[in-house]
Amino acid sequence: MIADRDANLVCVSGYLPTRHPQLFAELSAILRRHGVPLRILAGTRDIWAKDYAPLQVAAERFVQFTYAPDYLQHHPELRTEFDSERELPECLSLQQSPVIIDGGNVVSSGLKAILTDKIYRENQNWNRDALRNYLRTILELDQLIIVPKEPYDPIGHADGMVRFIDRDHVLMADYAGIDQPFEQRLLKVLERHQLQVTKLPALHVQEATRGIPSAVGCYINFLVTSQVLVAPVFDHALDTVAFTTLQQVFPDLPIAPLCCTELAREGGVLNCIAASYRV
Repeated sequence: MIADRDANLVCVSGYLPTRHPQLFAELSAILRRHGVPLRILAGTRDIWAKDYAPLQVAAERFVQFTYAPDYLQHHPELRTEFDSERELPECLSLQQSPVIIDGGNVVSSGLKAILTDKIYRENQNWNRDALRNYLRTILELDQLIIVPKEPYDPIGHADGMVRFIDRDHVLMADYAGIDQPFEQRLLKVLERHQLQVTKLPALHVQEATRGIPSAVGCYINFLVTSQVLVAPVFDHALDTVAFTTLQQVFPDLPIAPLCCTELAREGGVLNCIAASYRV
C-alpha cells in the first residue's frame, strides 16, 4: 500500500467548506503553505471522505471497497457512491472489492496494515482466514494485523486507535485512564506482532451526535502527508502533551496544530475527512 506518510495530495468532501468553513480555510492554508495540493470531491453525501474514497495500493493501482457501514444502516441518504473515474483521474487501475470496509479502518505503513476486528462482523459471509488472506493479497501487504475495536465505539475504525510512525513503530491512544483492560488487550496484539508502541494522549468525552460518540480528544486522528503533519487540538491541557509527543516521534516533519473541537463533536477528526494519495 501507499502509506499516508508518502501522500502528496489531499482530497476532501465538497460538504466540508460549508459545514466547517473555518476549519476548511485553516486546513487549506496549512497544506498550501507546505506545498500539498487540496482537491474538493463532488458528489459526496457527508464529510468523511477517508471512508468512501478508494485506497491507493501502488502508483497507479487503487482498491475501492464496498461502503456499507452498519452505523449508516438507517441513514442511506448519507452513503456516498464514490465516482472514482470522475473524481480521481489518477485511478488508472481501480479494483472494485465486494468486501465491506471503511477507509478509516485501514492504517498502513506500506507493507503492514492494521484493521480492527469489525471487518469480521461486517463480512460474515467470509471465512475469517480467507478474508485475511484476501486482504493481504489485494492490498499487497507482508503483514495484516487485526486488533480489537474499542468496545464502546460503533464506528470501529483503527485510525482512532493506532497509527504507524514507521514500519516497526506505532503510536497508540493512551487508554490507561479510559479503559485499562482494553488497553492491555490492544497492547498485547501490537507487541505480539513485534511493534514498538509509543502512547499518545487521549480523552473520552461523554457526548454523542446521532448515536456516534464525540471524537474530541482523539489526538491520534491526525492528518499526515509527505510534507506536513496536521495535528488536531481541542483547547485542552493535553494539547501540549500530544503536540510535543508528535514532534518527538516525527522529528523530520513540520507539525501544524489545527483546532478541531467542532468537527470532532460529529465523531471524527482530520484523518477521517481526508483521502490522501501519492500522485
